[in-house]
This record gives sequence, structure tokens and C-alpha cells, in this order.
Amino acid sequence: MLRSLLPLLLATAALADGPFATGLAAGHRAGQVFLTWHEPPGIAGNPRMTVLIADRPITAAARATALTDRLLPGSAADWWLNPETYGNPVPPGADGRKPGYPHEGWRIDEGGANLDPDSGLYVHTVTEATAGPRYYAVVGGDGLLVRGVNSLAEPVDGRVAPIEPIWQGDPAGKPRPGAGNGLPLDLTLHAKTGRGGMEWLVFGDGSLGWREGLPFKLGCSVRGGAVLLAPTDRTWTGRPLEEDADGCQKLTPAIHTFWFGYFSEVVEPGAKPTVVVNYSERKLLWMLRWAQAYFGTDPNRTYCSGSSMGGCGTMSFAYRHPELFAAVSAHVPIVTYSRASAYRVTAYCGPLDTPYCEGGTVGERLDARRFVLGSGADLPFLVIANGRNDGSIPWPVNPDFYRALDQRRQGCLVAWNEGDHGGTDKLLPPDVRERMGFAYLHRYALNSSYLAFGHSSLDNDPGDGPKDHGETQGFLHRGLEHDPPSESAERYEVVIRWYLPAQTLPVTVDVTPRRVQAFKPRPGSTVTAVNVDLGSGQVVQRLTADVGEDGLVTVQGVHVTSPAGHRLTLTGGG
Repeated sequence: MLRSLLPLLLATAALADGPFATGLAAGHRAGQVFLTWHEPPGIAGNPRMTVLIADRPITAAARATALTDRLLPGSAADWWLNPETYGNPVPPGADGRKPGYPHEGWRIDEGGANLDPDSGLYVHTVTEATAGPRYYAVVGGDGLLVRGVNSLAEPVDGRVAPIEPIWQGDPAGKPRPGAGNGLPLDLTLHAKTGRGGMEWLVFGDGSLGWREGLPFKLGCSVRGGAVLLAPTDRTWTGRPLEEDADGCQKLTPAIHTFWFGYFSEVVEPGAKPTVVVNYSERKLLWMLRWAQAYFGTDPNRTYCSGSSMGGCGTMSFAYRHPELFAAVSAHVPIVTYSRASAYRVTAYCGPLDTPYCEGGTVGERLDARRFVLGSGADLPFLVIANGRNDGSIPWPVNPDFYRALDQRRQGCLVAWNEGDHGGTDKLLPPDVRERMGFAYLHRYALNSSYLAFGHSSLDNDPGDGPKDHGETQGFLHRGLEHDPPSESAERYEVVIRWYLPAQTLPVTVDVTPRRVQAFKPRPGSTVTAVNVDLGSGQVVQRLTADVGEDGLVTVQGVHVTSPAGHRLTLTGGG
């Protein structure tokens, strides 16, 4: 959002004693104006710079609007190239000094040269308010301004248009538009200190960060029959986050956000939070929409998976978007931030009672149990695993979340064991690990119904929070899956399968059709359910179920006794 300044008294000077920025140039592409300039070497004090815009030449007598007044020198340097950006310390060499990393500028032209890393760059996304011929200027700490030097002599004719990512590799290797036509889209969220791909560079608009023009990179390509989208959770703040309890936030002037967001004032040391904005989630939404449009993926088949911080992002972001995601998996995530886990976000979000931009508080927004209990939507099918001895992701909040899933009849497969943060996966059985992968998640689609199983007679007890309560290893709804349902306005038919050894049968389970496409019986009516053993062809049960005011039908106490499977047919309710 543009911020009006008081009238600026901009002094002119001879070029010999000229302004901080020189050689200002501008170009327009894909709805954005790219400003570049030269800066003198050896700048002392890191003076902040102001980028100005006006509809007339910006002279000493002109009024202008500041696009930002918090730009530091060297803004053309690609800080993503520093490996410590991602939170992993680089050890010193034999001489006691850390090895250098590539000091290069951004590549803003596909196939072109990198910018001078010791120069300046600012990217403005054109809005309706700034479209048309506009003049730009860059004022350094000296406050001096010279037309044709750090103030454009000619305007740039900006146009509103969708932002386009800039391909960073060989142009011959750039994926063509539509390369993923009809394929599923898999979003993978890395854990803390991880990183995604670096093939595409984007400069965001003002809604995607504490200022407009903040750069982010992502990987997106066709792999193994799907389009894989791999972003990186890093935001430039201009200062290391020294106040964070997490040491990886202190290495470089860029932070992770647990795939959520932060308060804009975090760039100022000692600033107190006023309101937290979900900037990182907005970037994820932007990337998803771009990937779907550019690659042509199937909009009904979008998925998300992540572990640790990536699992947290899966729960706080993807799981909350049932209009986008068909299924998700979360390995060792935080499902509800509590006093024991609040330190993960406190430095850049403030306390959990800090206001959130869309209403409520940060703690309420990051509470998956609260979200599930309050949601009437068909949520993405969820595969989730946690460790009871996880010192990084506290266990006690998980049982209540699991029970909320059953209470609200949401589709899920839940697993837990006595693993610690890094050891939970090793203790999971192969069938659960398989179901956490994208290949399994791909069986779900937004335009296809699925079954939510609940209250299985073979479910284990996760306890009520303390680690010595409940069963040390267990599952909810393990062993149950189903073929794609067929349905019409009058009939819903689905085959239920048991994929574990037959000797573990029988099992009794509640069955709720979710994401129904055609079979939508009238609330308050009654449907009939017929359960047929496919091995013998015999009717095992004839049941009835009332249709709730929310339109959901739950058939309680369905018997699964045959390894051949059971056909469950629902009719009536008209």
C-alpha cells in the first residue's frame, strides 16, 4: 500500500557532489517496473533509501509518494545464494574463517546476465493507482536528487498485469506453458533449515510481504507424473532476528515463519507487534495459483505434504483450504500452539494473544483443533503422525485434536508412537509411511467423494495428553480404505477394503460419505444402508441412518468381516 509523505524538500546538487544513487534506469515487464541504479563502493552506515513515484518529473519542488523508505544498499545482491540463509551454520575452514559464498546479483532477465551485486534494485508492482506514465526516483541518505541521475527524466508507462516468475536457468530448459496439463500438483513444504527449489524468481507485490518487491524463489517442474511445487520459507528482514530463541534465525538477515507470517514491524529492532499478517500463506496461495495456470494442472488434484515445520505449514495452511487441496499429509506437526511451542513463532508473531489480520488472535488462528470443531466443510483427507517423546513438537495437545477429527467426522488416518522428533518415522509401519506419500494421496480428488471412517473397534487410545496416559503406539482408522464411490441422486455405492492381514478382522466402524457429488439426501430424512460381503455375496447388515441438518449421513456400526471387501449401498432420503 502506498504511503503518502509530507512534502519532500529534495535538494539538487552538482554531479561532483551528487546523490547516493546514480544511473537510475527502469523497465516494465509483466505488470512490474524494475528500477536499477549504481551505488558508490564502501558505503558507511547503511543509509536507508527511499523509492519515490509521481505522475510528473520528480524535482526539488515536486510532491511524491514513497513506495518504501526502508531500502538498504546492495539491494541487487542475491542473498539466497548464502547457504546460511536457510539456518544451517557453515563451519570455518582450517584458517578459522568461513568460506565465501557466491556474491552475485539477481538475474531479472531470463538468460541474461546477473545484476551487479553492489548496486540497487527495486521492483514495483503496478496497481490501478499507479498505472500509466509514472516517474521514479531513488533518494539515499544524502537526500540529494538530480534529474536524469537518480530521478527519471522520462516516465515509465506501467500497466496492470499478472506477475510472472523469472526463470533462472538456461532458457532451453524452461518448462513450457501447459507442460503439466491434467497432472496432479504436489506442494512440498520443507522442515526448518531446509529449502525448496531455486528455478524461479518472483518479486512480490505489497500483499506478500512487509514491503513490496521482496524476492522469493521456488522450484516447480514436472516430475514422475505430477507437477512438484517446492517453495522456500525465507523472508528478507534486513537484520538477523537476534531476539529469537532459535539460533538459525540469527545467521543472516532473513527469517523463516513456520509457513505462516509475521508482523510487519519485525524489521525494526525492538518493535512490538501490532497485528500479524499471514504473508507466507499468501505467497503459497500465489504460487499455487500460478503453478495451476502455467502448468495446466488438474484443479481437482492438488496435494500438500510436509514434515516438522513443513508439517506445521501443512496443518496451518493446506488443511485450511478444502477448496484447493484434496488430501494432505503431516509428519510430526504442531497441531495447536501452546505455551510449550509458542516460542517457535514468538519472535516474529509476538505472543499467542497478538491480533491476527483476519480476526481473532495468532493462537486461535494456529489452533487446528479449534478449526476442525468450527468447520462445516469437507476437509482434505489427512494422514498424520506424531511422536510421544518428541521434544521439538510437544505431544500433549495431539489427543484432543485426534478426537476432534472423529467428532466432526473428518477423513483421516492417524498414527503415533514413542518416537522422538527424528525417530518417529522409523517406528511407523510401512503401510502408514506409504500413505503419507503423494502417490497414495493422489487417489483423492475434489470432484470425487471419499469415506471418513470413525470410531473403529480396532482404534487405539492416544490418552488425554500426558505421555504416560493412553497407548504408547497406536492408530486411528488404520487398515480401512475404499474404492472410488459411484453415486447418483438416488444411490451411493462404495466398496470398503481391509488392507491389513485378514486375521485382524472383524472390525466395526462408522462410515460418513464426504465430498459427495450427487447423492445429497434431504436433511432430516432417513437413508437405508445395505452391507454386502463380496466374498460370499451375502447381505451382512441392513441399517438406517438419519441425515443431519448439515446434510451428513453417518452409518454407524458397519461390520467389516471379509478380506474380499464389502459393498455398502445407501439409498433413500429424498
